[in-house]
Amino acid sequence: MPLFDKVALFGVGLIGGSLALDAKRKGLFGHVTASSRHAETLDKALRKGIADRTTLDALECAKGADLVVLAVPVSAMEEVAKAIAPGLGEKTIITDVGSVKGQMIRAVERAIPYPSRFVPGHPVAGSERFGPQAAVEGLFEGKRCVLTPTETTDRKALRVVQALWEGVGMKVVEMDPVQHDWVLAATSHLPHLVAYAMVETVLRARKTAPDVFDYAAGGFHDFTRIAASSPDMWRDIFLMNSESLNELTELFMSTLSELKKIIASHDGVELRKMLESARRAKEEMKK
Repeated sequence: MPLFDKVALFGVGLIGGSLALDAKRKGLFGHVTASSRHAETLDKALRKGIADRTTLDALECAKGADLVVLAVPVSAMEEVAKAIAPGLGEKTIITDVGSVKGQMIRAVERAIPYPSRFVPGHPVAGSERFGPQAAVEGLFEGKRCVLTPTETTDRKALRVVQALWEGVGMKVVEMDPVQHDWVLAATSHLPHLVAYAMVETVLRARKTAPDVFDYAAGGFHDFTRIAASSPDMWRDIFLMNSESLNELTELFMSTLSELKKIIASHDGVELRKMLESARRAKEEMKK
């Protein structure tokens, strides 16, 4: 017997689509109905086996569901929650996969009739690819999922959602929503911002060297890979987590300014000290 018999999936891209593929393969999902704004997107999801049925009608998708998964961009979650609210039963569990929590959680809880049934979550398993074509089996294996319950979150619902993510291979931890947004700003949002800024910087450098991109080797491509991510998704994340992101951007700029001064002073000893400190920290991350 599946963990959830009837699932309503909103968003069939990398995360939502991969979750459906894995959960169906492992017997955690029974019947999956998916909804999106675009019929073409739903057709792709149907052909790939992400969903058993699709509909453009959000309310129709949600009616009778045991589980609702919000895998749409964070800026659209409130809108979807309002649209499906009349179709949510008191036993329906709602969860999400958004990379920003604080502001989004408050908006969704206001929109739905049973806020205690909302279990906010964030599977930390993204990539620069997006859309139904990006969905793959095994995406979550060995990765970390952060659940960010509030004071109103039903503990039984929380444990069921935990079982879902553990069922697709994730290590589940709980974290305060505000702490989540700061941690993710440091480890995900800032790196994406810097990657976009790096590509934009070299783009502007073409005024001096028009063929500069022809010389971009492995280091540049590795560093800027995530700048190929969805601009719409990251615009929303940057704006919705602006407070934490701005704080960490200031810290990054301060660190970069310090490095700039050390290089300008030709202080090789201090420069190597900072580089070695970063190298050691990176090595520790691999363990």
